[in-house]
Amino acid sequence: MRRLTPSPVDRGGVSADRQAASDPFELSAEAEQRAARLHRETGIVDGLVAGTYYLDDPEYRDRLPAAGIVAGNLTVGGPAFDFEATVASVTDIRERVHTNDDNYCLVESVADIDTAADTDRTGIVLGFQGGNWVGDDLSRVRTVAALGVRVIDLTYNRGNSLGDGCCEPRDAGLTMLGREAVAELNDLGVVIDVAHANDQTTHDVVAHSTDPVIASHVGCRALANAQGRAKTDEQLAAVAANGGVNCITPFPPVIARDPETHEVQQATVHDVLDHVDHAVDVGGVDSVAFGGDMSDRTLDQESISEGSNLGVWRQSHPEVYGAGPTDRMDPYPEGLSRYTELQNLTRGLVAREYTDEEIRKILGGNLRRLFDTVWE
Repeated sequence: MRRLTPSPVDRGGVSADRQAASDPFELSAEAEQRAARLHRETGIVDGLVAGTYYLDDPEYRDRLPAAGIVAGNLTVGGPAFDFEATVASVTDIRERVHTNDDNYCLVESVADIDTAADTDRTGIVLGFQGGNWVGDDLSRVRTVAALGVRVIDLTYNRGNSLGDGCCEPRDAGLTMLGREAVAELNDLGVVIDVAHANDQTTHDVVAHSTDPVIASHVGCRALANAQGRAKTDEQLAAVAANGGVNCITPFPPVIARDPETHEVQQATVHDVLDHVDHAVDVGGVDSVAFGGDMSDRTLDQESISEGSNLGVWRQSHPEVYGAGPTDRMDPYPEGLSRYTELQNLTRGLVAREYTDEEIRKILGGNLRRLFDTVWE
């Protein structure tokens, strides 16, 4: 496999300014047809869908199916410490998926992904970003698994009873209870996510899990120095070695930033592809996928949601979330800023000379394989 990886100054012989204002790839007619076919035929699996409004907001409820996403890990809870509220959130989302079953269906097994594909819908995988709600009671893990939750990130930003999140300065890793939680999730067939785990917690989860794990929406720290949220080469390789998958996201703070001031810089789809290339170089093509973490509505409204990491954590932890505005989202990469532009990811993989098989793996095959391994 040979990839055409442009330098930051000269992206394939065309200036960044020119490419931002024009087609980012300028593929041949044959390559365009190939990209369109691959995007149409590949069941895209998204490592992280960030907004539950995609289910029923009239302006956005068609976005995921129209983008070709056959399944997505939708965040339905996690950071809250209130277990009853967490359970209520899961049951609410289950009902909203059922109410909008023209576009969506619940995914609790790989067979459900096939059903979504066969009926031109997007399968919703119920996922948690954080395990604050566990407290000291692991029976709660069994409860949410019984409710259909299939992906859990044990930590979010703060430390909790299970381990340390990406903003916790002590970097202490998993607790004793956290190790027990890993074993419990392995027994239950729930995928463990390390996207918001700090460095030591990431290492500990990979070391103690008998199942492969995912990093559902991350960047590569070699390219963007985002503590915790961009994974080191050692972490990318460790996830890959265990059969896991690193899902590259266009989330701006983990794609392009000043390495010293942490100021988030305007990126393009080429920068996202650079992260894909780097993750492939480190862990192999079987270990890389896409994790959107794109909030089309929030970006369109030029606002942030209540409790957003940019509003709450950016000023105190720019090493994690970058330096930039705290009242609105950073502009997402040009050419890959909304789900309506997702085909540019496929076009970019074609432009960088990935094979058809490799593109299918990155767009969906790798996550589907991991889900099949853990869930079945």
